[in-house]
Amino acid sequence: MKTPNHSNNNTQGAHVALEPAALMAGKIALSSHMMYGGAAVLPPPSAFPESLQEVAVAITSATTGGAIGWGEVLASVLVSSPTDKRDGLRFSIVEIAEEPYQHPSNLQPTIDKITGYDRVRREQYLTWQLQDSLGDDAAVARIVGELAKLQSGGSLTLASQLAQRAFAMDNHPPKPIPIFTLCGHHLCTAGNIANIQALPKAGKSAVVESMMASVLNGNRQGPDTLGFFATNPEGRALIHFDTEQSQYDHDALVRRAMRRARVEVAPEWLHSYSVADLGVTARRESLRLVMAKAYKANGGIFAVMIDGIGDLALDPNDSVESFALVGELHGLAITYDCAVCTVLHENPGSESGKTRGHLGSQLERKAETNLRLAKDKDGVTVIWAERARHCNLPKEQGPCFSWNDAESMHTSCGTAGELRNAGIRDKMFQEADAALGGGSMNYTDLTSAIMDSLNIKDRAAKNRIKTWLAEGIIRKDARGIHHLSNS
Repeated sequence: MKTPNHSNNNTQGAHVALEPAALMAGKIALSSHMMYGGAAVLPPPSAFPESLQEVAVAITSATTGGAIGWGEVLASVLVSSPTDKRDGLRFSIVEIAEEPYQHPSNLQPTIDKITGYDRVRREQYLTWQLQDSLGDDAAVARIVGELAKLQSGGSLTLASQLAQRAFAMDNHPPKPIPIFTLCGHHLCTAGNIANIQALPKAGKSAVVESMMASVLNGNRQGPDTLGFFATNPEGRALIHFDTEQSQYDHDALVRRAMRRARVEVAPEWLHSYSVADLGVTARRESLRLVMAKAYKANGGIFAVMIDGIGDLALDPNDSVESFALVGELHGLAITYDCAVCTVLHENPGSESGKTRGHLGSQLERKAETNLRLAKDKDGVTVIWAERARHCNLPKEQGPCFSWNDAESMHTSCGTAGELRNAGIRDKMFQEADAALGGGSMNYTDLTSAIMDSLNIKDRAAKNRIKTWLAEGIIRKDARGIHHLSNS
């Protein structure tokens, strides 16, 4: 915005004091916009300091056309710009690309510096216009109205944001739709984190694979997704980061997920990466980059799965780093309106399921659902959730799975309660078979046989007979003779 020359006006430099901060903020905002595209919303180019307005127009135009990252933006600008402007824009973009960029969820204070500078500049310009328009009642009324509108909007920015978040009796926010469910229980919704935790080799990657398969499968009946269900009708991006396995194992996991879902061709909205060989900083930058690109490519993000989250931190026991990482992931979930599902190891020997360091503690506090896995001596893993906001899945009711050699993948095998009852019934059958010795007996003889074979007293033996009859382990014929039920 060009300002009139009022050389004798003492307020001419009112916005000048804000200009250095606005210039720096403008470069950071434009750098962030190059990296994240439309997810990093900018004020209009006219709000930037004048020296940045032309390059702001060029960068905004390039990202609107689909360019992401300063390299793509630069290439787009050089192709579309007039020849006489290319060198200047090239220099400006390279200079801006050297500035640190910020994630969209952290960009608001930077944007405020630009809009604050623009507000003061516009107020000053309107004030000069008012001085030059004295005597023109219509012009004065128009300018005074514009000043009032500008000052009101500028001073109530935070108040307006708070007003949108205030409780109101006549306002009913829509109930969030679950992104993933497990046996009908809601696990996580958009804007939230869900964490999967277990000891090593308990089946965490199998759960990730099955959750991925549930999205690939959608509403179709038949595929075994270990009880997980999801539907993605709009084809929004499903992002998977494997930070632990080799490229071969990562590839095998994705192919198993496709086979589990009975899908032969991976959809274009599936974005899965093996990043075990990248450094911690590179992994986190890669995640932000992939999310920004996938958001534009697929019209939104359905869910992000990070197996495992501990490899995005230099030190899971550092409280500052851990709190920042969890906050960043929560911010990403809110910014992109998606679910972020993480995987983290439990500490060995912890009965309560305590996960690694401050990172685990903060995840437990912030996660909408903490999903636990436990593997028994027979290789059967149970899934349950005892710390969740909208889900109560007791361990007894949790679905179970185990490795199936015939299928070359983990498959469902009932609930923990069903398996426990099956084990109890099997034990009762073995005891009854041993007491009967493959034959049949009357009540008195069977009581004595049970006392001898199990080394228990008379009352306990009679209680055994009562239980076995009630559970259908043995049967009694019309003559009062007891037999095994399958004999």
